[in-house]
Amino acid sequence: MLQPVQITSEEKELLISWYRYGTSTLIRHRAHTVLLNSRGLSAHKISQLLFRDYKTTRNWLVLFKQLRISSIFDRYRGNSNASKLTSSQKKEIKKVLESPPSDYGIPKEFWQVKDLKKWLKARFGVVYKSDRSYHFLFELSRFSWKLPDRFDVRRDDEQVEKRLQEIRKEIKPYLDSPDWVVLVADETRMMWETEARRTWLKTNEKTIIKVNRSRDYQSFLGSLNLKTHKCHLHSLPWQNQVEVLKALSKIKKYYPNKKICYIWDNAAWHKSKKIREALKKGNLLENFHLINTPPYAPDTNPVEHIWKYVKDKVAYQPATTFKQKVNNFKLAVIHRKFKYPI
Repeated sequence: MLQPVQITSEEKELLISWYRYGTSTLIRHRAHTVLLNSRGLSAHKISQLLFRDYKTTRNWLVLFKQLRISSIFDRYRGNSNASKLTSSQKKEIKKVLESPPSDYGIPKEFWQVKDLKKWLKARFGVVYKSDRSYHFLFELSRFSWKLPDRFDVRRDDEQVEKRLQEIRKEIKPYLDSPDWVVLVADETRMMWETEARRTWLKTNEKTIIKVNRSRDYQSFLGSLNLKTHKCHLHSLPWQNQVEVLKALSKIKKYYPNKKICYIWDNAAWHKSKKIREALKKGNLLENFHLINTPPYAPDTNPVEHIWKYVKDKVAYQPATTFKQKVNNFKLAVIHRKFKYPI
């Protein structure tokens, strides 16, 4: 009778990774077979669970005892491509990945698979044929595959934080006063165009998606009330001082007999001649107090986070017309509270 295989913790980690993310069903089944057998299940029982021939399942286990991890990769059998790393080597890799690659002679700001492959080969002499093995090392080091935030080269983080502290100090008495309303605002534009995303499609078959080539768009002004956490949404034909003034006049009607602290970015039309004129006593915005957010720091504006949430939500909602998409956008804003602080 074939005795159950004994696997180390490092082998278990690698087998679990290949079982979950293996590049083929065969690799996943081989890894699964070893994991199940290490838990005490017989080759016969495993063959029934995986709908595999008993002799095949038994051979996989025999090969694993001889070749270890490399046995699950049929075309890598007998070479060093599937060499496993020791626990101490993984710790060293994790420590290295915590620093930018430029610290290790690789002139780059962010780690990539080819950078890790180059360093791993030079340091330990280990080369994996599959990129998935390098992905696994990134995951062990608490990396995730995502888009980085964009950073304007003109941004000064120290000045941004200083300006934010000034704004928070300035609006604190307004937030505490029943006579004041504090709104944070931002504009955005939504386009009507088809966005194609990758998906699993049948090989050797051409897949066609009918797309809408029109370039319709709709601009919005969002004003988030920092007390109620509700966001006012106004449609704008254009993003300019004339249309913004019309929207501000509507906001004024929402809060009769109230003073309004209005915080927004440094767009040119926010400091235009007509805006400055409207702020004078007796004019449209006489009860408004305008504050500008730090320059080149859109992420400090809470409404930017609202736009991201809503656009992501609308992107996955079916819409056959632009009017329907605009309606989906509006509903996603007006029916939710957004507790984003400044």
